[in-house]
Amino acid sequence: MTRVLVCRWDPYILDVLRAEGAEVALLFDAFEAAHFHVDESVLATLQHVFRINSFDDMDELAQIVTELRVAGWTPDRVVSLSEFSQYGAAFLAQSFGLDGPALETALLTRDKRAMKQAVRAAGVRCTDFVSLRTTDPAAGARRTAQTLGFPVVVKPAAGLGTLGTAWIHTEDALERHLRDVSDDGLDHFLMAERPVLGEELHVDAIWVEGTCRWLGVMRYRKPRIAVTTAGEGNGSALLPREEWADLYAQVEQMHTDVNRALHVRDGITHLELFVEEGTGELVFSEIASRFAGGGITPTYRAFGDDLRVAWIKTVVAPDAPAPYAAEVPQDYVGWVNLAPAEAGVIVAEPTQQDIDAFDYVVETVRPHGVGDEFSDPHPSAWCLHLIYRADSLEQFEDRGRELEQALNPLFAVESAEPGTH
Repeated sequence: MTRVLVCRWDPYILDVLRAEGAEVALLFDAFEAAHFHVDESVLATLQHVFRINSFDDMDELAQIVTELRVAGWTPDRVVSLSEFSQYGAAFLAQSFGLDGPALETALLTRDKRAMKQAVRAAGVRCTDFVSLRTTDPAAGARRTAQTLGFPVVVKPAAGLGTLGTAWIHTEDALERHLRDVSDDGLDHFLMAERPVLGEELHVDAIWVEGTCRWLGVMRYRKPRIAVTTAGEGNGSALLPREEWADLYAQVEQMHTDVNRALHVRDGITHLELFVEEGTGELVFSEIASRFAGGGITPTYRAFGDDLRVAWIKTVVAPDAPAPYAAEVPQDYVGWVNLAPAEAGVIVAEPTQQDIDAFDYVVETVRPHGVGDEFSDPHPSAWCLHLIYRADSLEQFEDRGRELEQALNPLFAVESAEPGTH
């Protein structure tokens, strides 16, 4: 029986692991305990459960290593389910003498500056960047102007998705932005990138001992930086491999080179790249050593397992058959995120009857619903995912707009201030 040490509360993954016959130990941190709905009945089914302050607290993690050794429970695999548990998972794996995840891989996939340095050294074309520190905003802004010019995309060096990402158009604006970020008095690290014009793709893949077990290429409806609110233009379509064979071949070669540069051999990855306007060349953007968010992994349920399930099966049984071998989509399957236009407590949303009026929708996924607080309608605020089909990319986009126009107005929110609902 495979023993798996899981970093992060995720009831879906825990259910899958138990269904696959794994023994599970779980770590989750104070943030998750405060903001997620941790189900004590689920915790009772696990071999070991640890509530910790932070995945970055090495002293806490070291004590857990000792506790598990005393209990005679040594994991076969350590898996990180979030961006912010990557270093902790690597520390735990190294402490137990496992091959991975490795600390070096955590560094290279968490810090986008280190990532781009390593990828560029491997011969992969990627976006130019300047490293920034908030301790000297004027110098950073000046160096960006001299090296990249404007506009630039500025993001946290170790951020998540598009959170904290901004378009900056002048040197003065960049200096102000850096001063705003540093208003807590701490030293923060960011990066400015030269933007790439063109279509943005994401690639989701499963790896076992350096071998790709599955790879899917999806096209965002809009480049992520161009999505300004949660419920408009927010989604992506899976490109059929047969129709896009040349693109898949190029992407697979890029991904192989990226993995070699970042020492990625096992697990699930989410890579983003651009198809440059005019040249058609692929330009690497970034990669995460975790599964994707939004409606990306549920899209795969249209022709088999959720991509997370396919990955977990390889965690428990690395020799398991490759996923989706008999079910390659010939049409365009993808997702759209619908959401309120403003923050507040959700008091009304599209019903399933409303959604059923669109016969091309194959599944409804509700990360949030009536009664939940929708705190900020930024591009990564997931509310209602609709998985749907189309015969072409043009039809996929048309249907996405149709769903937005018909269903987004059915959301209603009320102020989340005390005493208002």
